[in-house]
Amino acid sequence: MIEFENAPIWKRVFAWIYDGLIVLALILIAGLIASIIAQGQAPALLTQPLVLILVGGYFWLSFARGGKTAGMRAWRIRVVTEKGKVLSHRVALSRLLWATFCFAPILIPLATAWLSPHKLTIYDKLSKTRVISENPN
Repeated sequence: MIEFENAPIWKRVFAWIYDGLIVLALILIAGLIASIIAQGQAPALLTQPLVLILVGGYFWLSFARGGKTAGMRAWRIRVVTEKGKVLSHRVALSRLLWATFCFAPILIPLATAWLSPHKLTIYDKLSKTRVISENPN
């Protein structure tokens, strides 16, 4: 098995920013779908579940199908298990839930990687995953 090193934090931040643009687009699409269903101004009770499904689905499927979101592809990083294997759907869902519970969308938990000798965030440790560089340069 080829050994990869854990991705530098700066690459993870830039991938996060790139994915943030995709998340913004998914939120707008959810609002559009909700407006069409409601035939006018969409209520939050309809919009919020659609946002959850679209945004959560994007990350869950990206992690489970190759371990890369679009932002991660751009920066040549991917998420794998602690042993370097591709994530199963269950592990991908676990990572998504831990990242959400740790408030990963506001980037604060990513700062925990600076405190870790192996560049692991709190949600990497809790989900037993890691983000690696595909090219260590």
